[in-house]
Amino acid sequence: MVKILFMSIVRDGQEYLPRYFEQLNSLRYEYEISLAINEGDSVDNSRELILSQSNTLPIYLYNYSHKGQKFGSIDNPTRWMNIAKTWNYMLNLLTEEEIFDKYDYVIYMEADLIWNKSTIDKLIDGLEKSFGEVIAPMSMLGNIFYDTWGHRSDGINFGPVYPFHANFEKYSRYVPLTSAGSCLAMKPVVAKQCRLSEVDAMMGHDIKKYSFSFVLDKTAKVNHP
Repeated sequence: MVKILFMSIVRDGQEYLPRYFEQLNSLRYEYEISLAINEGDSVDNSRELILSQSNTLPIYLYNYSHKGQKFGSIDNPTRWMNIAKTWNYMLNLLTEEEIFDKYDYVIYMEADLIWNKSTIDKLIDGLEKSFGEVIAPMSMLGNIFYDTWGHRSDGINFGPVYPFHANFEKYSRYVPLTSAGSCLAMKPVVAKQCRLSEVDAMMGHDIKKYSFSFVLDKTAKVNHP
């Protein structure tokens, strides 16, 4: 059975964590699923919710709190820096503890996203067939492309309406990427080597630095609530 490690960071996630665990558990009959999650700076019961799932789902729980301001979904340098520091704290520990070596694939996943098993199937299939060492899905809000900050091809950001990018229709399925946010499926070697930039909270800079193949799967989709 294919072993997948999901990675997420959470702050005040009590509203969406039950849905996230339901989505993860829906995969357990086909994949061996584990979760690495950092809970920090929460004032709700996020940590208790995570711990309540540890009897059914293997969980690596970390606690890094940057003690900074809580932001909404905005472009703010302090927000990007704090997000990157939180992710990199967990990535460094997972690497030092040799956790990534136990898994076939790793999925960076924002915990509040809405997705189904077919999304994960497509991402894993692409990795197994070596269409990319890092594969991102479409990041949508209905018919609108949501992550116009993080998703870039040839260094140019995606736009909100179809065809979303000048490169989008040039490729039948896999579009070369410069960076992407929201969700990234990757081979473990990528997670071991690449870190998020504190400038924009993107892993794409290191993915390019180490010459990993990085693509968008046009047929896979995650939705933002």
